[in-house]
Amino acid sequence: MTKPLLRNGALLKNALQKTLVLAIATSATVACMPQNSKPQSADAANRTSQSGSPSWLTNTPEMPGMAYGVGSIEVYGNKTEALKRAGELARVDLVSQLKVTVSGDFSSDITERSGTNRESEVQKVIRNHVRSQVPPVELDEAQIVKTHIDGKYAYALAELDRPKAAARLRRDLLEVDDQLQQIAAKQPQGNRLQQLQPLLPALTLFAKRDRIGERLALVSMDRRKPRLDSDLVALQDRINTLIDQLEVTISLQDSGAQEIGGGIIEALTDQGLRVADSGADLVFEVNAVLTGKEQRGSFYVFADSRVTIRDGAGRALSSFSKQAKGVSGLEDVARQKAARNVAKMLGQELAVALVDKIN
Repeated sequence: MTKPLLRNGALLKNALQKTLVLAIATSATVACMPQNSKPQSADAANRTSQSGSPSWLTNTPEMPGMAYGVGSIEVYGNKTEALKRAGELARVDLVSQLKVTVSGDFSSDITERSGTNRESEVQKVIRNHVRSQVPPVELDEAQIVKTHIDGKYAYALAELDRPKAAARLRRDLLEVDDQLQQIAAKQPQGNRLQQLQPLLPALTLFAKRDRIGERLALVSMDRRKPRLDSDLVALQDRINTLIDQLEVTISLQDSGAQEIGGGIIEALTDQGLRVADSGADLVFEVNAVLTGKEQRGSFYVFADSRVTIRDGAGRALSSFSKQAKGVSGLEDVARQKAARNVAKMLGQELAVALVDKIN
């Protein structure tokens, strides 16, 4: 009877040893398995790391239809101001993250071209001036959802609901398009300037539409900028054609202006303006006092200019006084450069007058 008991005890001991070995092997296998490397969810962003910092500082949340940005700044005294600045930087980072997947400039160019099929300088100046008057569209839907201060730095997490922002931008776009359609329905009569005048507010609206479209292309899920309706494309063409057809007369008021008058007319023509002897839509009255000096082998010519822009009826639209300068090793060339710079100022002032004053 003793031998069977011993044999049974040995079998039991062997079974326990096998079970222990299997348990150890299983634990080792689990320990060696790779951890989940997927981006954290918004809920995971609420957790803190072992160091006590929120996990969103190193792992930005990712959620369908949402965009995020993180901002940080060193704290100097006022923690509230530091958090505010970190929030601003978080919004900037959010927009930068959206731009990573979008390339190119979304702004629409004025399509009218000079006879060489290139955008004239006057057209470019008008486009740039109008665009400079329209501020970028803010993403009001971007909210600061988390903040953190670790003693030395302030941090903020910005969140944007992209579909919600896109819906608001599309509503804004429709409002602008409605205003443009009202202008497109106008059929003003008279000379070129009289036909152009009621249409000029559309320039600012087109620039505003471009700004909205840029933001919409960033936040919308399809990444597309809405195209203009054919009626609005036709309105753009009408405005550009009328601007291109405007004629100007240069009235040289004194001997200084007459001395550089030829250079002014040549430069304005190069800019794409149509210069006429009389019967023009606009008159540029130019006064100039020329002074010069020679210094170290270079000639400097200064043209202190006073210019008034009038319409065909003699009404003053704009007036300004500025100094233009030309520098060259040859005195005649320096004078020509001064004349071209006077013409450049005229083109810039014309753009301002068309956009801001003739309405």
